[in-house]
Amino acid sequence: MKILTAIGAAAVLAGAATAATLATTLTLTATPTTVAYGKAVALNGVLSTHRANQNVKVNATECGTTTAKTVGTVKTNATGAYTMAAIPNINTTYQATQKNTKSPTVAVTVAPLVKLQRVKRGSYTVSVTSAVDLKGKAILFQRYSRLKKRWVQVKRVLLTTTTGTKPTLVSAVGFNAKVAKGLRVRAAISKTQAAPCYVAATSNSLRA
Repeated sequence: MKILTAIGAAAVLAGAATAATLATTLTLTATPTTVAYGKAVALNGVLSTHRANQNVKVNATECGTTTAKTVGTVKTNATGAYTMAAIPNINTTYQATQKNTKSPTVAVTVAPLVKLQRVKRGSYTVSVTSAVDLKGKAILFQRYSRLKKRWVQVKRVLLTTTTGTKPTLVSAVGFNAKVAKGLRVRAAISKTQAAPCYVAATSNSLRA
């Protein structure tokens, strides 16, 4: 009787191990994990069963919310892999599901789009494109120091106007700044100013 009981217990354990081994899993990765506003991220993953034509739904939870919304549904290919592109407006967490199987979550951060223009000698405009109103946020105007081999602050200005319609808004400001002719200059918004739903960003560089 003891032998039969032991055999039965072993069978149960083996069955549990097999079930655990065969449990369906779903992966999810994002490339890249930080994008500029308006740019797409590639979401990729593989269903462990490697079955084709299985529907995979991708949900997104945006910064400032706790409710996920579906951004797309794709089918797996012949190897069980899937891919889709998404354009996050702000910092976003993604998760894929296939029936009752859920992938781990993947966070994608977004940098606002900063653009610097020279109006004339010593006069500039800077604009920041994003999905939120950044009016009142600080922008750092910087020049590149060849001696220090880094960017140094020239002036701090506040964004004064916002135009556009959601989801795309453009906050901007015009200003004057004295910088030696020919030096490289740029504008930047810090992580503190871009928070909580964006990361730090820098503009294009140009010659003063």
